[in-house]
Amino acid sequence: MAAAFLRDYSPLIEAVSVGRKPSQNIDPMVVVVMKECLANLEGYVPCDEKTIDSTTFDAVYECVEKPCPNTIEAYRRWRDEVKNESFLFYRDLVRNKI
Repeated sequence: MAAAFLRDYSPLIEAVSVGRKPSQNIDPMVVVVMKECLANLEGYVPCDEKTIDSTTFDAVYECVEKPCPNTIEAYRRWRDEVKNESFLFYRDLVRNKI
């Protein structure tokens, strides 16, 4: 989610979604709640952190944890929290010109 929001904030940002335990598919509930924000994540597969060279990144954003309740309302709250946090991260990047 954060990578999708960051890519939306600026075309100059190359945001990559990396997971510690990536799966072959994104959680279907994430796809649903992100479509509500006009972000289509269908078919998107996060990268495995073991295959990424972390020295090539200028900055790293760690997403807030996934909600325990598996309800659409919990996922919406999580999405909104990720959106707010990723915007603050983006704002700090712009201010610091990282």
